[in-house]
Amino acid sequence: MRKKYIINNKPHLKRIFTVVVVILVLIGCVFIDSVSILQVQEDGTEAARAKVNTEATFTIKGSITCQEDHNDVRFVVSFLAPKSWNVRQNGTVTYVTTLHTDQDEVLPMRVIPESSLPKNGGGRTWGEALIQDYGVGPNVLNDMEWVSFETVDKWEIYNGDKPQYTIYIKTNVGDQNLKAYLGFFVNHTDDGISTSADHKKIKFSDEYFEVYGGVGQIIDFANEHFNKAQPLASLQDDFVTFSFNGGVYANNLTSEDEVYFEAQAYDANDVLIADISEKTSKTLMVRESQYNEVRNLTFWPAQFFNVAEGVTISYIKYVFTNRDGSILITQSDDDAVVNEVPNDGLNRPFVFEFLCY
Repeated sequence: MRKKYIINNKPHLKRIFTVVVVILVLIGCVFIDSVSILQVQEDGTEAARAKVNTEATFTIKGSITCQEDHNDVRFVVSFLAPKSWNVRQNGTVTYVTTLHTDQDEVLPMRVIPESSLPKNGGGRTWGEALIQDYGVGPNVLNDMEWVSFETVDKWEIYNGDKPQYTIYIKTNVGDQNLKAYLGFFVNHTDDGISTSADHKKIKFSDEYFEVYGGVGQIIDFANEHFNKAQPLASLQDDFVTFSFNGGVYANNLTSEDEVYFEAQAYDANDVLIADISEKTSKTLMVRESQYNEVRNLTFWPAQFFNVAEGVTISYIKYVFTNRDGSILITQSDDDAVVNEVPNDGLNRPFVFEFLCY
C-alpha cells in the first residue's frame, strides 16, 4: 500500500521512518535530536531501569533533511537487546511524523520475517548481518540479538522535505535481573545494509539499562568480570563454557601456570548434589591464547557432576584456584574491583543458574 499527500504540489511521504537512534536515510541526512531510555519509576522520577516483567518504552526524536527522491520504500529499524526479552514476540515499534496530515497519529511497524533478506546482506538475515557487522557493541556477553522492524506501508519521499519524527520501541523486559547496553540501527529496504554509510546509522546507548526485582543473580552484559559463562541460557544437558578472565583486573592467579575450576552443584531445594574440587585434567582450565589471560573450561554439566537419573541441577557455585588452593578468585574479589567496594573477605563463590528462554 502506498500513500501520498500533496504539499507544495508534489507527492509527500506520509509515514517516514521508525528508527531508534542515530540515522541517515537513502534520501539525505537523518538526525537524532534526542534518545531516551529512561523510564518513570514508582516515585515519579526517571531512571534507565525497569522492574522485571514490565514494559519499557524507548523514545527517539529526530529530523530528516531529504536530498533525493525515492519511491516505494520501507524504512527499517533494528534493536539490540538481551535474548531473554524476546523482542520479536514482545516488542512493538511505532512512530509519529510531521509528514502525516494528522501529526499525532501513531503509525505501526512490523517485525521483518527471517525469510525477507536485506538487499545487500550477502544472503544473511537482518539479524545475522548486524551481529556480524556490529556484534553486541560495548557489551561483554553475547546472549543478545538484533530484531528488525519495517514500516507496514511503502512510502514516497522527495527532495527538499524536512520531516520530524518520534519513534517508540516498547517491549517487556523479561524476568531476569540484568544490565545491558542497548543498540539501535536504522536503514531502508532499498539499501538493505549496503556499504554506504549515508544510508545506515548505528548507535549504542551511552549508559546501560538495568532490569531489577527478579529472583537470582544479576546478569551483567555491560561490565567485564573475572568470570563468564556462555551460553547464559542453558540446562544441565547443554554444553557450557566457563571462563576465567584474568586480564581484566590485577590478581595473583594470572601468575600461576595452572588454573582450576572448583564447583558444587545444587538442586532447587538447595541440596548439594556434587562437589568437584579435584585438580586434574577434568578441572584444568585451558588458556585461550598466548596474547590474553583468558582460560576456559567447557563441559556437559550432567556428566561433569555425575548427576543421577532423575536429578536436576538448579544452579552451581564455583571459584577459580591454583593447584594447591592457596589462591582463589571469587565473587568477593569481583565485587571489590567491579563495584569498587572493600573486599568482604568471605570468598563468596560465583553462581551460575540453569535457565531456559
